[in-house]
Amino acid sequence: MDTLGTPRAKYPKLYADSFNATLRAEIADDPIDGWKLTRSTSCLHLYNVGTGLKLRFLKKFRFEGNVPPAGPNLRRREAWVQPAMLDQEVFGELPLQDCEIVLVWTEVDGAFHCSAYQPTGPGRFPKGAPCIALMVLPMGADLESLAFSGGDEENELLVPQSNIIVQEKKETVQ
Repeated sequence: MDTLGTPRAKYPKLYADSFNATLRAEIADDPIDGWKLTRSTSCLHLYNVGTGLKLRFLKKFRFEGNVPPAGPNLRRREAWVQPAMLDQEVFGELPLQDCEIVLVWTEVDGAFHCSAYQPTGPGRFPKGAPCIALMVLPMGADLESLAFSGGDEENELLVPQSNIIVQEKKETVQ
């Protein structure tokens, strides 16, 4: 937008729409494996074909909170009041079909920042929607060079084990 002489700070909605449209066009030209763009071209939503998970890209809310309130939009209100992802049972062909993650982006001094949130309520202007912060996503880094650095032992981070009961030896006082 700066190229056209239109200041971003003065027109934040146009800037956000332009950014999302540009990113959408990039993804359409170079698709991400396992992800599909939704039909609506007025937004940037991705759908994971293997799990049913939906991603919604939004510019960071400029008032209180990071995720904007749902407002009157029925589809957004439904997405914003979903149960917490960690509280849902995952099963079936599309285990995350009822989950929607909001990727909130912002630009500060030419650097982009992006974080993932799961809204848990509609919120009310001027406050953002209540949400669970999931993670900060690295931007501008060489993503292929990133890796988890763990040891060789079993039960590393991100390897789930269920139904483990830990019993500690009780000390007797004499």
